[in-house]
Amino acid sequence: MDNKLQMDFINQIASHIKSIINRVGPYSVIIFLWVQVISSCAPQGTVQYQNNQLEVLEKRVAILEQDKFKTLAELKNGEAEFQKKILKKVAVFKKSQQFFIAELNTLKNDISLITNDNEKAQFNIRKNIIKIKKLEKRLGDQSIALDELHKFFKSGMNTTKMVSSTEQNGFKKGFQFFKNKNFIKAISVFTQFREKHANSELSDDALYFIAYIHFLNNRYEQASLKFFEFLGLYPKSNRINDAKWWLGVSLERSGDLSGAIDFYQELTKLNKQDPLRTRAEFRLEELNSQTGSK
Repeated sequence: MDNKLQMDFINQIASHIKSIINRVGPYSVIIFLWVQVISSCAPQGTVQYQNNQLEVLEKRVAILEQDKFKTLAELKNGEAEFQKKILKKVAVFKKSQQFFIAELNTLKNDISLITNDNEKAQFNIRKNIIKIKKLEKRLGDQSIALDELHKFFKSGMNTTKMVSSTEQNGFKKGFQFFKNKNFIKAISVFTQFREKHANSELSDDALYFIAYIHFLNNRYEQASLKFFEFLGLYPKSNRINDAKWWLGVSLERSGDLSGAIDFYQELTKLNKQDPLRTRAEFRLEELNSQTGSK
């Protein structure tokens, strides 16, 4: 074979190998080695031999392409399996996450309900404590009032004062209504008595009972006005300290705590054995504990 024919054959082989290399890039090194072998053997062989070598080369390239596609297919299958596993794990994680979120929301709701219940319970407790204190105060005051009523109803009319029989009968009529708890008629009779016998020694008693009846009927403002009137008109009455006590209680009931404290403090100056002093000290202690005063 002359040189020109040999060069044409080599160029033909190189061109063919180049097109194969473009299709199977990863195996270019192997192709290159085959080219070297063919190039070294080309001068010694015939055209038939060269054609056989080229055919062997093409078969080898086809096998390599099949291996390549097989490897790619395996990689794709592996990737698909791996993706399935990942998706499965993600699904399990999302399911677990949803479960824990649901549990967390349930706990939050339970805590919210417990908090609301506690706040309601605390509010009700405070409310009930206030009610109990008011009830205790009312019961204590009513007990005092009942003691006074019992004392009044058990006692008779004061006959030590120098009054006429007309005055005694008029006052006795009002006092009887009072003992029978007919307070409306009692106030009416005592009021008429004071109009007819303004200078009577029983006039202060009549005004005292009028004020006290207002107190017993929970008319504390009217009772306060009448007791103030009593203190102004009869500062030397033997009922002056009782009037101060009930005036203090009336002011306290109507919301004038400072005024009530003033009269209670006056009563603490009485003799230690006087029941009114004991009651006044008790009320001052209660009021000071409520207001935080000393």
